[in-house]
Amino acid sequence: MKKIFFLVVFALITSFSNAQMLSTDATISLLTVSPGAELYSTFGHSAIRIRDPRQGLDFTFNYGAFDFRTKGFYIKFLRGTLPYQISGNYFENDVAGWSQENRSVIEQVLNLSQAQKQGVYDFLQNNYLPQNREYAYKFFYDNCSTRLRDVLRRVCKDSLQLSKTLHADSSYRQWIDLYARKNEKLWADFGMDLAIGEPSDEITGANGAMFLPDNLMDAFDAAKINRDGKWQPLVLSKQLINRDMLAVADKEKESITPNILFWTLFLLVLGFTAYQFKTESKSFLFDKILFTIAGVFGWFIFLLWFFTDHGVTENNLNIIWTYPLLFPIALLLKKENNRAWLSKHFLAYGIILVFFLAAWKFFPQEINYALIPVVLMLCVRAFFVWWRIRKKLSSF
Repeated sequence: MKKIFFLVVFALITSFSNAQMLSTDATISLLTVSPGAELYSTFGHSAIRIRDPRQGLDFTFNYGAFDFRTKGFYIKFLRGTLPYQISGNYFENDVAGWSQENRSVIEQVLNLSQAQKQGVYDFLQNNYLPQNREYAYKFFYDNCSTRLRDVLRRVCKDSLQLSKTLHADSSYRQWIDLYARKNEKLWADFGMDLAIGEPSDEITGANGAMFLPDNLMDAFDAAKINRDGKWQPLVLSKQLINRDMLAVADKEKESITPNILFWTLFLLVLGFTAYQFKTESKSFLFDKILFTIAGVFGWFIFLLWFFTDHGVTENNLNIIWTYPLLFPIALLLKKENNRAWLSKHFLAYGIILVFFLAAWKFFPQEINYALIPVVLMLCVRAFFVWWRIRKKLSSF
């Protein structure tokens, strides 16, 4: 769904951009592209196909393109202010590209009247004009799938009836988790869970669930359209159109998952802490590194929350355990340190982490379970730092 489509200016576009009328042989189809191996394609993609054999027209429109040449591209991308665009391509070129990535393409030919076909075509062409091409992309609310849902609604109005109950009971985060795990992207799922906040835990309802291409395809399968006073299925036909171009491939599993890595690290840290406790080690090197890393992540979450426009990164409760002020406070840890306030600081932080773990299931935001050993690790070391400094203070 987040595949980068390069903007291509085709001579074909300019040749039929002046209010061309579709013939009665024209068809409008929804194309649903399956998830791919790359991270950007984890959630699939949706496109609209305009086909008119009488006029030699076979073209696809895709929302979600952006231009690498945009001034300040990387800063705007990170801040969520990068302008996205609608792009166009020859149908055969798009299908060849998706097939090369071994992604299936399912076509649903839509049961639209001639006026509705023309309406969809005119809307997309108008949207493709340079002055209308850009829009503010939002992963959940305004992406390649939701845009196509809204185009059909705008054109068909009350004659289109979409289900109000289909896929209505899950949150945006739960849908992301499902797709990431199904496509063996556990690290991507972990990273997204860390970055997105409480808005992601809102229940999508049937309308919001269509932010995923597969759900939009299901919604169109279940939809009805009023033709000549009679409610009929929206989808006339449905088929996999690139079966012969696909190879049989197994999804490559991630051998080291977040759970495996972090639980292993926790056990190692637990053993290391027991060793330091027994030998009364005075070294804080490990803690300086650990708490600095946690603090840096805290600042990252803080910046996503307050200084970006993604729409889903605010109110992120992960900021509790990352706690931005760990960096630079962690840098003050030294062997000869005997500051009472530093001891109390890590004691308070450790207690907060205990309560954080106890309240895990009661938060309005779902926290990735792979973070449990991470929080435990920080908790153990926070209490160790408190004990080490307190013991040094008591020796004076």
